[in-house]
Amino acid sequence: MNQTQPSGYNDKPEPWVRLRLLPLIVVLGLLGYFAFRHFGPGIFSSSDKRLSGELLNAVAVPGPHDEARLWILADGSRYYIMRRESPGHVSVARKCRSCKTWTYVYDPVNKTVLSRFQTDYRTLILRTWMVHVNGLIWIVSGPYEENGPRIDVYDAQAARLIRGTADVIGSHPELSSGLIDVRLERNPDRLLLDTRDGRTDLVLTLNDERLYPTVAEFNSATRPPDQERGTVFVLSREGSSLRRKLFRVTGPTAGIRNSSLEFYVVNPNNLFSIARATAEPATPERVYIEGEIFYQDSDGCFILHQDAAGRKANRLLTRVDANGNEKWTAPPERLFPQFKVDLDKDATSAIFFMKKDIDVSRLGGLVLLQLRGVGAIGFDFETGRRLWDVSL
Repeated sequence: MNQTQPSGYNDKPEPWVRLRLLPLIVVLGLLGYFAFRHFGPGIFSSSDKRLSGELLNAVAVPGPHDEARLWILADGSRYYIMRRESPGHVSVARKCRSCKTWTYVYDPVNKTVLSRFQTDYRTLILRTWMVHVNGLIWIVSGPYEENGPRIDVYDAQAARLIRGTADVIGSHPELSSGLIDVRLERNPDRLLLDTRDGRTDLVLTLNDERLYPTVAEFNSATRPPDQERGTVFVLSREGSSLRRKLFRVTGPTAGIRNSSLEFYVVNPNNLFSIARATAEPATPERVYIEGEIFYQDSDGCFILHQDAAGRKANRLLTRVDANGNEKWTAPPERLFPQFKVDLDKDATSAIFFMKKDIDVSRLGGLVLLQLRGVGAIGFDFETGRRLWDVSL
């Protein structure tokens, strides 16, 4: 049935109604804008599947069909600079809002986020580590201001959190008083722990989760037998120059673990006296300018080096096999631009400053090169072909 409106009826609101609503609309819009700027899009898009944040670490793990998957740890906090002034004093500090990390399980070939986990913090996230051991992903954060020590353990295949700090503490009575500090060291992967009852440098080995009361006891228990021998690659500087030569050092495994071998390889008598080892040039005709070995195993090593000395240079990644043959070199265009040396623009582009942010690892036929705060690149182990990259 048709209905007619009374004469003079107008279905549009009076102009004075629209004017009274305008300030409310403006206020709501401004609140939404500042919330987005200050706290980030994460509060509005908990189901967002894109990668975001600043890269802290990445590790490659085998997927269910032996394809490589990446676990990516990213800082998703919103940072700002706080400046305070008082008579005769000015302080400037970096602060964060919505302080958090994102942990992603990522398919780098199809560029797909498979899982995502959010971990909230109270303040700046300064010290974090992530490693893959025996099918588990360990994510460790050191204390800072209101942030306490934190340990999270994930099942790499199931992509789920299985243990937290309290669970790790509960497995070892020596930790029952609680933790005041935690840090991670590599080769082998282990945690160094300080407790509230005054214990320091307890060592928790991640491959078997055994706790050693002191570093000395850990070293004694894990020292290789005297008869066990091995070979490692060492880069040694030519005098005080930037030129480095590559050597193969052979001797007792316990002796060639010495981090100071680079100072002894050029003097056979000193090397034998210190490590009972011998050295031979691995690539006799080759020099690596400002070279650093970032990974090595029984198949060889990977060296990051410059194409020239000076205030501006490119960096290259070279694979050397176990026999001392250069198998391939990734040229600058296969690396991130941030790997370049430009001391005029950025003094921290020197390898002395950058090496703490660089990591090279290997998963079978995949070589993973990563630069903290920038991204990660996957290379084919045999050919050096760039397979994919992930930028954050």
